[in-house]
Amino acid sequence: MSTEPRPRSCPPARDRGHRATVLAALLLAASAATLAYVLIGGPDDPVELPADDRPNAAQG
Repeated sequence: MSTEPRPRSCPPARDRGHRATVLAALLLAASAATLAYVLIGGPDDPVELPADDRPNAAQG
């Protein structure tokens, strides 16, 4: 029986293709969630923009 520590075996490094796949999956999930949110109807109270009180030259 040896008293020397065994060298650690490192797991194989993930390549750039794996990172791209994970990023693509996250972007796809975010897109699907956004689309579902919009199709369901979004927020209950839409934000109302203030009316423009200045007269429009085209209507004048």
